[in-house]
Amino acid sequence: MYKKIIIEAIDYIKEHLEEDLSVEKIAEHCHFSKYYFNRIFKSEVGESVYAFIKRLKIERSATQIIREQDKSITEISASYGYSSSNYSTAFKKHYKKSPAVLKKYFTDNKIIENNKGFFADLTNKDYDYYNNKMELVELQDIQVIYNRFIGNYHNLRNHWEGFCENYNMYFDKQSWLIQISYDDPILTDPERCITDICVTTTKNIKSDFATMIIKGGRYMLYNFEGPSAKVFETFQGLFSVWLIKTNHKIELETRKIFIKYNVVDCENNYFSIDIYIPIK
Repeated sequence: MYKKIIIEAIDYIKEHLEEDLSVEKIAEHCHFSKYYFNRIFKSEVGESVYAFIKRLKIERSATQIIREQDKSITEISASYGYSSSNYSTAFKKHYKKSPAVLKKYFTDNKIIENNKGFFADLTNKDYDYYNNKMELVELQDIQVIYNRFIGNYHNLRNHWEGFCENYNMYFDKQSWLIQISYDDPILTDPERCITDICVTTTKNIKSDFATMIIKGGRYMLYNFEGPSAKVFETFQGLFSVWLIKTNHKIELETRKIFIKYNVVDCENNYFSIDIYIPIK
């Protein structure tokens, strides 16, 4: 029960992050008292509601600074309720560098890495490298059973194995295995990254299972084939190279970027996945 409540709370926070959020407002949305809700949130998530909101605002603004280069840092910080000086102080406390320095790093560097095992070499990757493989598709709404995990993407194989074991009775030949990763482990502590792993099914779903609708519409589809270590690099390229230059308007207000697994060959470290990016 608590996991469902926390999922609902996290989704509510993400959808209203640019508003004046308070613990009281979120607790009321989840039909709990402020103090009881804050206690179970911290127990499940590992940080208080206030700390979670504050961190997400800084990390989402950092993503916008890097990828929405037509917007100024002042404009982005103001959308999250910060004055210029307060924002700079909070940003430096979180990233140990100013917003301008972080933006310059991602603008100037083709090799992106951190000390947590995430590495991307975009030296020979340009807009056409990605755009030539893009395909425009139209999707219907997709209902899925899903589990949410907070933790390092490197550990997702273990979560997938448990998920497939628990829900194998819902798998059939038409099932899609879907993953929604909400965070960039370069900008978010990898141990704080949020992921939903999902399966579609044609069978009746038990009422106590967590389900959601992945909204249909227009998507740009990019197919990746290769080793698992290159998946992170592919996402970095799509967001740091293709997204910045494309004329398509990405639509993330009501829809999500997700991947569909086509082939998973762990023994030979070969993966084929489709990456779906919602557009207007």
